Amino acid sequence: MKRILLIEDDPIMGESLVQRLELEGLQVQWCHSLGQAQLEVTKDHAAIISDVRLPDGLATDWFVQLPASIRSVPWFFLTGYGSVNDAVLAVRGGAREYLTKPFDIEKLLELVQNAVANRPLPTPEVVLGISPAMRRVEALVVKVSQQKVSVLLNGESGVGKEVAAQLIHRLDPRPDKGEFVAVNCAAIPETLLEAEFFGYEKGAFSGAGRQHRGYLERADHGTLFLDEVGDLPANMQAKLLRALQEKCFFRLGSERTTHSDFRVVAATNRDLYADMTAGRFREDLFYRLAVIRINLPPLRERPEDIRWLTERLLATMVIEQSRPLAMSEVFMRDIMGRDWRGNVRELRSYLEQAVVMSDAGILDEPLPDHPHNRGPIPAPPTEAIIPLQAMVEDAERAHIRKALNRCEGSVGKTAELLAISRKTLWEKMKRLAISA
Repeated sequence: MKRILLIEDDPIMGESLVQRLELEGLQVQWCHSLGQAQLEVTKDHAAIISDVRLPDGLATDWFVQLPASIRSVPWFFLTGYGSVNDAVLAVRGGAREYLTKPFDIEKLLELVQNAVANRPLPTPEVVLGISPAMRRVEALVVKVSQQKVSVLLNGESGVGKEVAAQLIHRLDPRPDKGEFVAVNCAAIPETLLEAEFFGYEKGAFSGAGRQHRGYLERADHGTLFLDEVGDLPANMQAKLLRALQEKCFFRLGSERTTHSDFRVVAATNRDLYADMTAGRFREDLFYRLAVIRINLPPLRERPEDIRWLTERLLATMVIEQSRPLAMSEVFMRDIMGRDWRGNVRELRSYLEQAVVMSDAGILDEPLPDHPHNRGPIPAPPTEAIIPLQAMVEDAERAHIRKALNRCEGSVGKTAELLAISRKTLWEKMKRLAISA
């Protein structure tokens, strides 16, 4: 029977863990303090589970001073909010894992059993947030990742759309999985869009000194992430639609077809339905991209995630900066009280500023010059009123395109559906710049 050393001063939690571990067929030696554990730790154990804060000291401080032969045993630390930094440092010193209280007992048992059986560690749990809303998003992300379908992620800026896209790619089960290629559609000058998306041959235009593989080609067998897809101009939308349908395209300056088999994940903070109605976004492209639509709620609508994200971000900074960091409850209460209009991106920026301004890595006071402390943000300017004729044309253009799509591009059938003559339809299409 495999022996487990448990170091836990809480009698209720300790007894519960002993019972569960023994039900798994393990023999447990339970110590209530570091003093007791020092007498047991040199014995043969298959794994060691320890609380961080014990009556006679920090188990993590003791751990890093132990001989390498003892630290090589799989150690699992159980930590509360106040000792996350200590646990992170212990993991860097050789500990196998740390779990934040309240932790998932089933996950701990799985980790311990894998360590006891010398099996490789399981893939870390994918988590986008602990709020019910984000758990639902996560469940949908896991489901769609197993099928090669196009996904449209919608949400405010900074809400985590690219993180969700990366998770879809990471969970993709294809054995020959390719790259995750991220494209910010709003950041590419319109004159360079074709060259960047489709690539080009050497000599295709002035300055093309070598062959260039575009985004679509680099994403072969992988994921093409189209961020801010709603900002693509109309002519590029049409060209992209054809490439997505056929999974092939021509590099600029080439007569040979290039094939690329990729999954598309698109993201936007715009209302694409409104853009379609106004004729700014192609309806056929929308339905090609949005086979599955996932909405990521803003951070202010899921306050349960604020503390969780703060702890994760700070733990990452501990590793990046190789120094301990800690937060006071005053600092955390201040963070919990903000509405974070910039979502996770703003929260990360705020924490980075706070770490730079902190003394000895202790975050205890709000930043005095942060925008949240300068009064309310001014209301946005009143939306401009466009001329009535332009509004009528936008509605007419959208309606004709919808009819054309339903009739699969047949002008005759579309004219019949709209109850107008072919000539009238042609004239309207020409005036409204609609291609069949």
